[in-house]
Amino acid sequence: MKYMIALLLAACPVLASATPNNDKAAVQAVIARYYNHPLTAENCQLAKLPKDSNQMSDVMYCMKPVADHTVTRNSTPTRYVLYTGFAYDMKLKVKRDAHASSGLAELFVLEKTDGKWAIKQHGSDEIGAWGDVPENKDWRFVQMGEQNWGYTVESGYTGQGETTTGENFLFTDNSNRVRKSFIINGRDNGAHYGNCDEYKGREKRDCENSYASIDAKITLDKSRPSVSGVWALSATVQGVDGKKRYKNQKYAIPYNGKTHVAPKSYPLNIKH
Repeated sequence: MKYMIALLLAACPVLASATPNNDKAAVQAVIARYYNHPLTAENCQLAKLPKDSNQMSDVMYCMKPVADHTVTRNSTPTRYVLYTGFAYDMKLKVKRDAHASSGLAELFVLEKTDGKWAIKQHGSDEIGAWGDVPENKDWRFVQMGEQNWGYTVESGYTGQGETTTGENFLFTDNSNRVRKSFIINGRDNGAHYGNCDEYKGREKRDCENSYASIDAKITLDKSRPSVSGVWALSATVQGVDGKKRYKNQKYAIPYNGKTHVAPKSYPLNIKH
């Protein structure tokens, strides 16, 4: 299975551009005032845990800017700014790098009023493992609807010989809120079961019935009506999951006004 699965999403649109350096400093100053908790030793700003976090209460996130893009949204110059950070143990003064610990991604959406940039929308999502998020270079700026944009990245987790990967989306919709979606796009337990041909009889049958190497290519589906200004997603699945074989089966993943929800029939929805 290829763990780095291609994501055929819309590239940065013509209306989007990297932010000029003379504006970046002003935008980062606005965001620094929002955090208002610098950690000089790590050259970052500390962020509180999201309300639904599973982290220990003595953890904060050490946040730094990763990406910054300008678009014309509803006829208004708008900035999408991504910050990410690792889990920081406030008692021990070190990175909290436990396997199950996540990092944090935060999206700031700013508009200019009276010549000054101001935060209009903000949202976050805990992503990754070992207390950190995926690398900066892996994040992509994408158009999620006619007037909505955001960032996406693939993350993964390996435990007991099984690797699961998924696409994380952090974006705006027409409700003036930052939303998040997570769609599993890969599962492989070959490291646990090994080569089934090395077994015989019942052991071989059990191995083949349990072995999985399956992945999905995720695309934006503009053919379906958007919901709250956000397009649906589509998954094209291929691979093996026990006795089931998939060869480019397609599944629609609609947006429900809060997040993208894969149908119950989506094979990667199954929890093992």
